[in-house]
Amino acid sequence: MLTNQLKQRATEAFQTVCGYPATTFVQAPGRVNLIGEHTDYNDGFVMPCAINYQTMIACC
Repeated sequence: MLTNQLKQRATEAFQTVCGYPATTFVQAPGRVNLIGEHTDYNDGFVMPCAINYQTMIACC
């Protein structure tokens, strides 16, 4: 989903739930671990990879 569409959906959802507009937006890219889930903090190998998904948070 395009960032503008995602931001619009987050804006509308925040307005609906809270009754006032959001003032701050935070976006983070999606990520998967191809290998090494929970091994990075145990001195193991990891191979994270960005994917074409993202998370958008609306807040105030």
